[in-house]
Amino acid sequence: MEFYKGKGEFWDEGEKPILDLDIRIAEEKLEVKLPLSYIELLKEHNGGTLKYPNIFIEENDKERFTIPEIYGIDFEGEQNGVGILASKYWINEVGLPEPIIILWGDYHSWITLNYEENTENPSVVYFYEDYLSDNEKWKQIKIANDFDAFLRKLSRGSILDPKRLKPSYGRKKK
Repeated sequence: MEFYKGKGEFWDEGEKPILDLDIRIAEEKLEVKLPLSYIELLKEHNGGTLKYPNIFIEENDKERFTIPEIYGIDFEGEQNGVGILASKYWINEVGLPEPIIILWGDYHSWITLNYEENTENPSVVYFYEDYLSDNEKWKQIKIANDFDAFLRKLSRGSILDPKRLKPSYGRKKK
């Protein structure tokens, strides 16, 4: 398994890079300051699919979660639920708590920047629908204390170590 180490090769496919002016306009609309490393990624591609799409949601977790893409800034998609500017739409639509910016979601789970504890350097939080609780719709797990730590947790490749796998019972060594 290979972890993202920063600088290049983050995006598999993506939109055209975004301009500094558009980033400032988006920050004003969202009323937040976006993490610098996220801004740098937007300047490479304004959202898109990831070369490192896997993450372990909790420490020492053996199951990984796949994040197929990270949203960019889409001024036209703001009202249609597309891009980070649609965060307020989704917060109202599904009842997510504020203040968050949605980086990715599938209606039942969301990866977000959470500005609740730190308005300058938000944590990255995974929200998932709790079907068992009557009084709490969304459960949350903090993935990382900040966006940079989140990036370092992204990986690609197999989590299986071929050296530790038992040989197949049906195969004979020659």
